[in-house]
Amino acid sequence: MACDTIAGMTPSPAAITVGTLNIGGLPRPRKPLLRLPERVAELCRRLDESEIDVLNLQEVFFRTYQAVLREHLPSYPYVAYRRGIFGPAGGLMTFSRLPLRAPSYRSFIGAHPARGGVRFRLPHVLRSALHGVLVVRLAHAPVTVANTHLTANHDGDWSIDNRHYDLQRRQLARLNRHLSRHRRTEATVVTGDFNIASDSAHYPVIVDHGSRRDPFAGTDPTTFHAVFLPAGAPPHRIDYALVAGDPARFPVLDSATLFPAPVTADGIELYLSDHIGLTIQLGLPRL
Repeated sequence: MACDTIAGMTPSPAAITVGTLNIGGLPRPRKPLLRLPERVAELCRRLDESEIDVLNLQEVFFRTYQAVLREHLPSYPYVAYRRGIFGPAGGLMTFSRLPLRAPSYRSFIGAHPARGGVRFRLPHVLRSALHGVLVVRLAHAPVTVANTHLTANHDGDWSIDNRHYDLQRRQLARLNRHLSRHRRTEATVVTGDFNIASDSAHYPVIVDHGSRRDPFAGTDPTTFHAVFLPAGAPPHRIDYALVAGDPARFPVLDSATLFPAPVTADGIELYLSDHIGLTIQLGLPRL
């Protein structure tokens, strides 16, 4: 286990803001996205100046990326992850301004496609083993935060007849089963890159059949920039920030998108990620 945490006497805040972002950490990102080392300073500067208290990042696949994020996010002294082969397990890291307890990680190993040829099935069995969910509790608030990343469906088809359907269904089942074992706090915030469209047949499982609130259900914002999709492919909401817990005690006070448009840095238009992040502000009961 690897986790930089401190449990001091910090009082519980009245509210926390949780954010999620897939940082586009592939070694060869789709153009016009630059490699992470070439945009990390601007990306992290904006995150470090944000009001996000707990920040869930996906696609931190390498130790070099882990180190550079730690260096460029000085206002987040608490960091949770589990060690993997090349970097953080599952490419998942949680940065926090609030003290954290020790994290747990569960891989989606064993989830596999039921359809498609060998050239499709075998790589996805391996990819599934390298994805998973990171779970960590706040030290001074009755809140658990989960950070997850499911494998991508590059077909852009989330119907039940698609070859990815069974794989993602099984990953969701593992996610929900693991989270059900961590209901030791009054509220759970589940965020990440699910790689599943919000209008798909998977959506009821994503919200755990109504036990999780979806603050973005009404607006349903796109969370993947259209410029990175094949020509003519429609963008979808594939990232989520969900809340399980008593709505009266843990109300969602605000919700917003993060980096919905490219930014200008040194006179150059720059995409900070291929994804559009999400943030929610969660009210907390006074203890």
